[in-house]
Amino acid sequence: MTTFKPTALSAGFALALALGLGGCSSEDAEAPTQPTAQDAVGDDTTAPETGDTGTPAAGDAGTQDAGDSANTGDAAEATPDGTTDGTSASTTGDATAQALQAIQTAEEEAGGTAYAIDDQDDDGSWEVDVVVGDRSVEVTVGADGSVVGTEDDDLDDDDRAGVDAATITLSEAIEQAVGEVGGHLDEAELDEDDGSHFWDVSLDGTDRGDDIEVTVSVTGEVLEIEN
Repeated sequence: MTTFKPTALSAGFALALALGLGGCSSEDAEAPTQPTAQDAVGDDTTAPETGDTGTPAAGDAGTQDAGDSANTGDAAEATPDGTTDGTSASTTGDATAQALQAIQTAEEEAGGTAYAIDDQDDDGSWEVDVVVGDRSVEVTVGADGSVVGTEDDDLDDDDRAGVDAATITLSEAIEQAVGEVGGHLDEAELDEDDGSHFWDVSLDGTDRGDDIEVTVSVTGEVLEIEN
């Protein structure tokens, strides 16, 4: 029986084979790693922060505050007379209302009872005759309602008797006449005919025209309307 003895050559070959197999196993064992999502897109692809994308943040889009976009207070500034757009306030007023106010002012000033009022002067004033005791006081009331002046005069006996007989005032007689035919007051006075006393009220601007004479009894009854 023949015995096999390894020679130096065979031993070297075996060593080389073993090293070769070992190298292949090591390389095969390390599988190449796949790149992560971050490695694939790079460090510069992270999502931008809000406000860094070029889109203006709220409040930066060019809008203005409500107070800056429209100053409503500047749309129509008040004029010196208190109106807007230069519109002048009416200063005409109602002649009848002005006359009634003038009568009240005159009575308070003189401390008596009014029995006549003249037509309004060009300056807007009224002259009101007031019975005070046994005399008559003419009170001039300006357009602004203030007393301009007073003047004493003698009181006529008929006027005294008419004032004593009247159960309605001069102001009430004027209101009665205006309520009957419309228009506005021109003038009014206490009058007398054959011992009968009445209020004679002249009106303008009625449906019948101007200078309409309305006769009102001292007890408040409309007696006659005359053109």
